[in-house]
Amino acid sequence: MKPDLKTEYDIVICGAGLAGLTLARQLTMTIPNLSLLLVEGLGDKSRTGALQVGESTIETSAHYLADTLNLREYLELAHYRKWGLRFFFGHGKSAFQDRPEFGTSHASPLDSFQLDRALLETDLKKFNTALGIQMLSGYKVDEVNLTSQGGLHKIFVSSKATEQRYLLRCRWVIDAMGRRRYLQKKLNLIKKQDLHHSASWFRLRGRIDVCDLVPRTEKAWHERVPDNNRYYSTNHLMDDGRWVWLIPLASGHTSIGIVTHEGFFPFSEYNTYDKAMLWLQKHEPLLWKRIEKIPPVDFQVLRHYSYSSKQVFSLQRWACTGDAAVFADPFLSPGIDQLGFANTIITEMVKREQEGQLDARGVELWNETFLAFHNGTVWSTHPAYVFFGNDLVMGIKLMWDFVRGFSLNAAQKFGAWYLNEEKSTALQPLLSRIFALVTRMERLFKTWAKHTSGRYSYKFIDYFAIPEMLELYHRNFQRSKSAKALIYDHQLTLEYLEELAQIIFLMALNDIMPETLSHLPSPLWLNAWGVSLDTNRWTFDRLFSPASPARPFKLARIPALFGMHDLTQHLQALAQN
Repeated sequence: MKPDLKTEYDIVICGAGLAGLTLARQLTMTIPNLSLLLVEGLGDKSRTGALQVGESTIETSAHYLADTLNLREYLELAHYRKWGLRFFFGHGKSAFQDRPEFGTSHASPLDSFQLDRALLETDLKKFNTALGIQMLSGYKVDEVNLTSQGGLHKIFVSSKATEQRYLLRCRWVIDAMGRRRYLQKKLNLIKKQDLHHSASWFRLRGRIDVCDLVPRTEKAWHERVPDNNRYYSTNHLMDDGRWVWLIPLASGHTSIGIVTHEGFFPFSEYNTYDKAMLWLQKHEPLLWKRIEKIPPVDFQVLRHYSYSSKQVFSLQRWACTGDAAVFADPFLSPGIDQLGFANTIITEMVKREQEGQLDARGVELWNETFLAFHNGTVWSTHPAYVFFGNDLVMGIKLMWDFVRGFSLNAAQKFGAWYLNEEKSTALQPLLSRIFALVTRMERLFKTWAKHTSGRYSYKFIDYFAIPEMLELYHRNFQRSKSAKALIYDHQLTLEYLEELAQIIFLMALNDIMPETLSHLPSPLWLNAWGVSLDTNRWTFDRLFSPASPARPFKLARIPALFGMHDLTQHLQALAQN
């Protein structure tokens, strides 16, 4: 039967995975008069053997789904509310209750969700149909011919069932075909990111709960997070060169994944289910013992998963989204966040083009902004794999990364100020200062991890129990701020980061060269942009020439959270003097 197709469309989205489905919904809700066609492709997403078997959202991606796409009621009814990101450090052969834990004792203050991707995509197709979105099912995109002369793009699709071939014409074409990355390959835009990182994952029926790995007699451990609610976190079992995820799915399954730096753990050691189980038996034996007799629902692998692109948006009315654009790393769950970022930019581009206001400079800035966020995620994540098992350095780095995420990612995504040239320009000086500080701190973490003494550790850190972090969180997860309010909030953020950077620097000194603490000036206030563990550079980097007037440390208790009670006492004594 011939499909009911128009001769021309305003926009054709190639691919009906999560990226294509959400973009079609966002475009239709934002620009109702669009003629839009969604070409599904040949993958069967109705069964849960899809490439993405689960997805842990963060607040920004949850905001995109719940508020931008108006899916909040559905998400609350059909999926699990998430209890934040949770990390257990150290060797998998130790008693689980003895592994330092970095997480929360309650659900995230703002909603985030653990998503069953197959369920979400199946339901989105129904919701999109109710919106009147036309989807061409069972057709493969064979060829896309782009026009550069202002005419219509040509897309050739073919039916799997009938082998019939059709020509579609459109003003806009969007590549949402995942790792096929059709447009990027066609236009020679692909950039390989890092060939060292790979993963395998599978789903098991039932509740696989980290709480079951700790005896009930360990009451203090269980009472830290009441009612076995650790299960609803994205749980990370961390060690140098690797991590294992456990994600609960509302379908009644649990997703389990192995992610490694291949310099530590070659892909060939876990690229089949049997090998993955042997790998878990060796490296996470408590988890292996819990799941060894449960047959898998499915099993997936992905080698060298990270990549980037030279360009994802074009003034010539094409764009890439989802995995067809970029992929950084599954660590810290950036997938839907990046997808929503791309979709929102694409929607704005289509809207401006219809209004005759789309220009080359705007598209160039959006490419720069989008790829900068992606590259920043890769740059801060991949080098850290080598010290993923270091509870002290990785724990404080996570605190730093969370603060940075609250301050930059949340502030931008919740307010979508990257769409506003005036706000972007006004914030640029502050963002440049913050980026310079972030660069300095990433170098410090790498050096610190190489020389850490191993003298300090902790049992449990609830990062939302730190008042300043919670205040920063609530201040930045807000919408509809004026340029003046954004500048004010980013100035406060810069002040917070300036102090936190100094505290982290002092912690590193206390860990690996405590004798230097007595040589620091009084009052103790340093140039955060000059911190490093190379004492020969301190003068050259103007460490002792602060960028702001000295003020009392508000974060002096943070070292004690990580076991450095001696440093907290030292800082408190300085404050009294």
